[in-house]
Amino acid sequence: MAGVALAQEREPTAMQSYRNAESYVAARQWDLALAALDACIARDPSITDAYYLRGTVRERFHRDEAALTDYNIYVELRPNETEALFARAQLRFRLKRYEEARADFLKLTYLPNLETNSVFFQVDTYTGATSSMFTMQGANKAYIFNYLGQTETHLYHLKEAIQWFDSAISRVNGDPDIYVNRGIAKQKSNDIYGAMRDFRKALQLNPNHALAKHHLGTASKSIHPDSSSAMLDEAIADNPNMPFAYAERGYARMEKRQYREALEDYNQAIRLDPSNPEYFLNRGLIREKVADPEGAYKDYTQAISLRADFYKAWLNRGNLLFRRGKLIEAVEDYSVAITYNARYSSAYYNRAVALDQLHQSEAACGDLNTAEALGYVVEAKVKRQICR
Repeated sequence: MAGVALAQEREPTAMQSYRNAESYVAARQWDLALAALDACIARDPSITDAYYLRGTVRERFHRDEAALTDYNIYVELRPNETEALFARAQLRFRLKRYEEARADFLKLTYLPNLETNSVFFQVDTYTGATSSMFTMQGANKAYIFNYLGQTETHLYHLKEAIQWFDSAISRVNGDPDIYVNRGIAKQKSNDIYGAMRDFRKALQLNPNHALAKHHLGTASKSIHPDSSSAMLDEAIADNPNMPFAYAERGYARMEKRQYREALEDYNQAIRLDPSNPEYFLNRGLIREKVADPEGAYKDYTQAISLRADFYKAWLNRGNLLFRRGKLIEAVEDYSVAITYNARYSSAYYNRAVALDQLHQSEAACGDLNTAEALGYVVEAKVKRQICR
C-alpha cells in the first residue's frame, strides 16, 4: 500500500541500555548485562553509574584490570561513594596492590556510612565459600579494620596490623577469621604463643576452621617440632585446596628424607598455586634428591622467572650446573646471586670453588676471602688449596 510507513526497530537510548543492564544483573545474565553496559557507555559516557555497574560485572568474568579501570573512573567522579570505594579496595587487595588498597581502606574508616542495599561477602581464599556477609553500615566497620590488618600484614607493618585486628575484634569478637588473621600477624612478629592463642580461639569458634588448624600446626612446630604433622594432615583433609598446607607438609617430609612423599606434596602445592617461587625452589631440591636433575633445573629456572631477585634459586641452579660440570654457567649464576645479595657468603664460596676449577686462582682466592669475611667458615685445607 502506497504511503504506509513500515515499522523499524530502534536502538535503545543510553539510559534504556543502562536500565536493561540493571535487569540483566538482577537476573544474573552477565553476558547480556556487559553488552548493555558497553552500549550505554559508548552512547553516553557521562552516565556515571554505568562505570561502577560494569566494574562489578567485569569482575564476574575475572577481567580484573578492566574492572579496576571502571572503578577508578567512577571513584574519580564520586570520590566519597563508600560502596564503590570498598569494591575498588577489595579488588586492589586481591591484585596484591597493597599500598593502593591500604589508602582506600583507610579512607573508608572515616567516611560516613551511606545508605545502601548492597551486601558484601567475605570469601575464603581457598574454598571460595562465603564465611560472612555484611553491609557498609553500622558496626561492620570491623570488616574494614580486618582488611586493613591483612593489608598491613602483607606490607609487613606487623604492629599496625595487630592494632587493626584488635579494633576489629573489639567490634565483632565472634568471627574466627579475624582471630586467624591476627594470629598470622603475631606469628610473623615472632609472638608464637600469642599466635597460638588466637588460632585456638578461632578453633573454639569454628572447630573445622582449616586455616586455623594449619597455622596452629606450623606455630606448634616451632616449639615442638614433632607436633604439627597430625595437624597438617587434618588441615589438608578438611580443606584440600590450601597450597601452603601441602608445602608445609612437603617441607617437613623433605627434612625427614621422605622425598617421594615430599615431591607429591609440592606437586599438589604447585598445582594449586603455580605463582609461588618458593614451591619451585623446594621441589627442585627434592628432585635433585630423587635423581631428576633435568626436573630440578626446570624448577630452579621457573623460580627465577617468577622472581628475578630470588638469589637462593640462582645459587641452587648454579650448584646443579657445577655438579654437572658446567662451570662457566655455574659461575654466571653465582654472580647473579651476588648481584642481588652482595653479602651472600655461600655464593662467594661456591663461586671461588668453581673459579678454582677454571684455573682462575686469583679471582677464586678473592672470593674465598670475601666469603670468610662475611662469616662463612672456610676449612684450612680448602684455603691452602685455593689461595696457594
